[in-house]
Amino acid sequence: MTQTAMSTEQALGYWNQKAQFFASAKRKQQNRRMADLYDKGCWRYIEPLLPPRDGGTILEAGCGTGRWVYRLAPMGYNLELTDFSDEMIRHAKAMVNRQGLGGSVTGYHVLDICDMAALGDNSFDLVLALGMPLSLCRNPKQAVSEMFRITKPGGHVVCDTMNRFRKALDLAQKNDLAQFFNVLNKGKVVAESGLPQTCFSPAELEALFRTQGFKPCKTAAITPFLELPPSKKQVEMLDDDQMFSQMDKAFHTFAEEPWVLGLTSRLLLVAQRPSTASHRS
Repeated sequence: MTQTAMSTEQALGYWNQKAQFFASAKRKQQNRRMADLYDKGCWRYIEPLLPPRDGGTILEAGCGTGRWVYRLAPMGYNLELTDFSDEMIRHAKAMVNRQGLGGSVTGYHVLDICDMAALGDNSFDLVLALGMPLSLCRNPKQAVSEMFRITKPGGHVVCDTMNRFRKALDLAQKNDLAQFFNVLNKGKVVAESGLPQTCFSPAELEALFRTQGFKPCKTAAITPFLELPPSKKQVEMLDDDQMFSQMDKAFHTFAEEPWVLGLTSRLLLVAQRPSTASHRS
């Protein structure tokens, strides 16, 4: 049976209700070292792009209760945080202040990633849109256009999204054929929560950024052989240090292999805004 998609207002209510859980110790216990594995996979692509600490600006877009601020602020970086949900931003601000990092966050913004007009043109050296806000937003093309506008010439965006092919495979295995054909043909799916989601093939994701003026630099698989969300057994297996190390090594080794990009549940893209003017369609 096909799920009914939430409206924008309902989606906002959903994320506001989830904010307390996202900020809780219970979520950390639920994800355990799976979150560490995801972070390590992303960090390999973020670290080479970090701007100079003196004057460099970073945006965490669709930040939830914050993820990268807790790594980057202690390194001396200044960040701004945005999220669709005012409750997510409220919890993020409280958590940042509790950890004594408030001086490193120069702005908290309740903004839809598709409309960041409150942020100035050419403002950020690095935009992190991780946690799949591009798949969860109402208009991915508009979101990428906004990211282009706020990124400085020569700056980078790192984002992740759901993979169309892997999502189709997962739905076929569940015999959810209505959703299977919808995601395979249109890249659209409705989660059990009712949240509408957009899935991309690697080529589609690169093309989306290219048409908005970006230069796609790298496409990679993040936690490629695991489910999204991961099963309880997959989370538990990573409690073993040796297994965690082996999985991390495997992800690092195969992350950019074309066949892995086709089957990973989550795609990561690094894109650069060219230093000179480029065509936007």
